[in-house]
Amino acid sequence: MKPQRPFEILKGVWAVVFIVILAIAALLLVLVQSERAPRPGDPGPGLTFAEDPVAGTLTIMDGTIPVLTYRFGDQLPSGLDAKQVRSCYIHPLYSLDGEPLTADFPADHPHHHGLFWGWPAVSVRGVATQTWHPAEPSLRQHFGRWIERTGVRGARLSVENTWKLGGSETVAEETVGLVVHSASALGRAIDVEIVLRPVGGPMELRGAAESDKGYGGLCFRGAPLLKGAVLTTDEAVLAADSTGRPFRWADLSTPSLGVAMFVSPGHPGYPPAWLVRNSYAGILDPCWPGLTGAMIPSDTSVTLRYRIYIHRGDAIAGRVKEAYEAYLAGWGHL
Repeated sequence: MKPQRPFEILKGVWAVVFIVILAIAALLLVLVQSERAPRPGDPGPGLTFAEDPVAGTLTIMDGTIPVLTYRFGDQLPSGLDAKQVRSCYIHPLYSLDGEPLTADFPADHPHHHGLFWGWPAVSVRGVATQTWHPAEPSLRQHFGRWIERTGVRGARLSVENTWKLGGSETVAEETVGLVVHSASALGRAIDVEIVLRPVGGPMELRGAAESDKGYGGLCFRGAPLLKGAVLTTDEAVLAADSTGRPFRWADLSTPSLGVAMFVSPGHPGYPPAWLVRNSYAGILDPCWPGLTGAMIPSDTSVTLRYRIYIHRGDAIAGRVKEAYEAYLAGWGHL
């Protein structure tokens, strides 16, 4: 047997080293991709739609696990006054493992509905009303039509609703857009866009004057599993409920799971004041337009953009701060 020359031995060693380096690099790439924060445009090949026209619901599914249910039909649990009927909101919003994160018609606040958007003071057509509590004259959203339901890149859902005064007169049009991104090992991003446009006259929105809380706009009402969750914001972990302080994001987390809400830098009055609570299952509400109010001229639209980030673990383990930075990097392209 002819002995190998030193050069040939060295070539063989370097070949083995090169193969090992390639294997390690491939493994690191897989790990990084699995743990990075979700970014806009991530594909979601497993996302599908399941509609129940009788119940008035449309659920986005990730394989066999539900992601969220949009309630486009009128909802009214038995035993409640007909004035409590509601539609056009999200419930449940689910964890990565399919656990409901939101509450709908809870006994302590039956006007809370999962992930919803409403205003406690609305002036339109010369009358004062609201979409937060039942009111006289009544004012609430009514389903209009589906604009888009696609799963080409993630799941995209767009719907047009109308605000009807007294159950008949349309005073505003509302377009709601949802983009559900694919989940990483740590979390899932859901972009929410709400476009409001008064028709036939101006409309004024204002936050709640009660104890200067200013609540109103997009609101997340947590399920019982989030009761006593840790409150974290871009400033710090909060030792108690907070009212009227401006934040860029806020998070409710237990040791095993959490939900955060991010506000787009293009949001009116960014960063808005928040109502953040963990006293009864959790509230996340970036209050807009707060106590200052906003007058929206007829046929002029206002656009509100947010991201909901569902994650595993607490705010640190779920890398909420990093997920918000990823949102900042791509918010202008949503």
